[in-house]
Amino acid sequence: MGNCITRDSDPPKDDADANADAKEREILAIDTAFSLPSPLPEWPSGGGFATGTIDFGGLVVAEVTNFTKVWATYNGGPDDGGATFFEPIGLPEGFYLLGYYAQPNNRPLYGRVLVGKDTSNPANPTLKWPVDYALVWSSKSQDVKEDTPGYIWAPIPKDGYQAVGLVVTSTPEKPPLEKVRCVRSDFTTLCEPDDWVWGKTGGVDSDEFNIFESRPVRKGKQASAVSAGTFLAKSGGGTTVETPLLVCLKYALKNNTYMPNLQQLEALIKTYAPKVYIHPKEEYLPSSVDWFFQNGALLYKKGDESNPVPIDPSGSNLPKVAPMMENIG
Repeated sequence: MGNCITRDSDPPKDDADANADAKEREILAIDTAFSLPSPLPEWPSGGGFATGTIDFGGLVVAEVTNFTKVWATYNGGPDDGGATFFEPIGLPEGFYLLGYYAQPNNRPLYGRVLVGKDTSNPANPTLKWPVDYALVWSSKSQDVKEDTPGYIWAPIPKDGYQAVGLVVTSTPEKPPLEKVRCVRSDFTTLCEPDDWVWGKTGGVDSDEFNIFESRPVRKGKQASAVSAGTFLAKSGGGTTVETPLLVCLKYALKNNTYMPNLQQLEALIKTYAPKVYIHPKEEYLPSSVDWFFQNGALLYKKGDESNPVPIDPSGSNLPKVAPMMENIG
């Protein structure tokens, strides 16, 4: 996986001081795109693993890691280094934007966002245009170091649909309606602020305007929610409307064919499993679970700690944990 970044999509404002500041601006960490030290290997074929897309049950998603810079700030956020806002580009054919990406300037560009493709019944599509945009925040009259003003917009969805991300521009004109798509509500679930991206103060409870990464409220291996990689905005100084409720994506239908098969698992283990080198004189060696159970592992019961019992080699007398209910909200 790697990232690609192109130049700003809009020219700087016609201001001598701003242009001078831009020319003198030091190179930021985000000006360098993150890349792995070596290319990903070719995985064995079969099933849906590593195909680049996942079908949520009528909504197919793909990951995009190429961006064009739309707007940047040079103060505020982590290390007071500012943040940069990007439009994803290079979408696969038939896929649409769900929202823009934002990242602090103090790290190399490493982002990814999900884009969507509607494969449902046309009578009840999973993706629709917004009906309008609401201006959430503008940097005009704000204490922000920037090359151009920035404007953050919230898509207003049709009934039965939800906005998954926000849109950023460097001009006060509303974005085109076809710029992004909103997602049918049964493919969405609540999300919450995650890591701080930008603002004057980073607390979730701050009265200032802040940008955060997003993550699902319901998490865990049994959860069906997925972050789209877009960002959240929290109301504060400079906001023009109450910041909208954004959502994460979720599976409407789980499909295990996207999990690796045995051959692919073996390839993953061979590529990424750690290698442990043991000193020739080491007395304590790794063991299998079976060996551990057969060679002294004991099971203790609360309130009766003085009477432990051996663990059955099959593990049949270990406490049973009830399976978690699948999160579908």
